[in-house]
Amino acid sequence: MNVAFLGMSTEDKQFLILCLAKIISCHTKVRVLSKHPYTFDEINETYEYCGIEFILLKEGDDPLSKLSIEASNLIDAEEYINIPEDFKIIAISETTRVMLENCVKLAGEYTWFKPSINIYLVYLNIMEYCKIGKRYLDCFWERGLPRFTEIKEIYEIFFEEKNRIVMIESQYSKNLSIRKMSSPYRAALRNIIQDIFSMDINEAKALIKTAERMK
Repeated sequence: MNVAFLGMSTEDKQFLILCLAKIISCHTKVRVLSKHPYTFDEINETYEYCGIEFILLKEGDDPLSKLSIEASNLIDAEEYINIPEDFKIIAISETTRVMLENCVKLAGEYTWFKPSINIYLVYLNIMEYCKIGKRYLDCFWERGLPRFTEIKEIYEIFFEEKNRIVMIESQYSKNLSIRKMSSPYRAALRNIIQDIFSMDINEAKALIKTAERMK
């Protein structure tokens, strides 16, 4: 399965992709492609971080030419890529205005060029007492996308200090423990993986359990 994650490549987006890649690696080989390094070490074009294979894309590189036929490819996409029809599209919609505007614009480009695609939406880092919640974001996306766009599913991920701690610690230890994530975050990861791989709930739960046992 190949997936393009739309939106600016922030630390929070990178961490979400890393968590998904870690879980998917328990099911199949996985490769993450991005123009931005996910580690702070000196790296080559191909490198490993938290047990995941990464490809560092250079300016002008075609991500599609770097795909592995043996792996699930996850592309951290900040611009339009003429992806094949079999790709899944997940828009990572953060709540700050610049991130939200950027993501809606990019998703709109994809749907204009490929009207038949379905988009999965992740509302990332919703603040519990902030007025910019799901209802507001739903309206913002509805106004910003072409009317023919089909949003397949929406996932909500609230900001939690516990998950931010895991993210920061993983940057130093170069190790990611899925088990340390909050239950709501793990549930969102499970739901995303269940949908993009067309798994049933029991398969997805078993995959999360396997990832939680990884060190």
